[in-house]
Amino acid sequence: MYARIPYLNLINSNPSFYSMGRTIIIIVTSTLLILLLLAWAPWLDNQAIHDKIMREKAKIDGTIDRNGNLICDYNVMWAPFGRWVASCEGGYYVTFYGEIL
Repeated sequence: MYARIPYLNLINSNPSFYSMGRTIIIIVTSTLLILLLLAWAPWLDNQAIHDKIMREKAKIDGTIDRNGNLICDYNVMWAPFGRWVASCEGGYYVTFYGEIL
């Protein structure tokens, strides 16, 4: 009454099909874990980022005046794949590998 589909029988009886599926699941899971780890970026230390921005950008953006007085401090916040460092005038994005954008 029903026509048999020959390729379905091959899929169900082929053990390499299941091992290929398991391999794909492992690859996808590993990739997602790596992406989540990079998005979280737990190795970025907020105080170290604050100090780095203070050294490199404070005199340029007006956070410190000519006399060395602090006008406005930086606030470091989590952002996907890095940290967002905000000051009174604007902000900087620090990537998970430490580059300031």
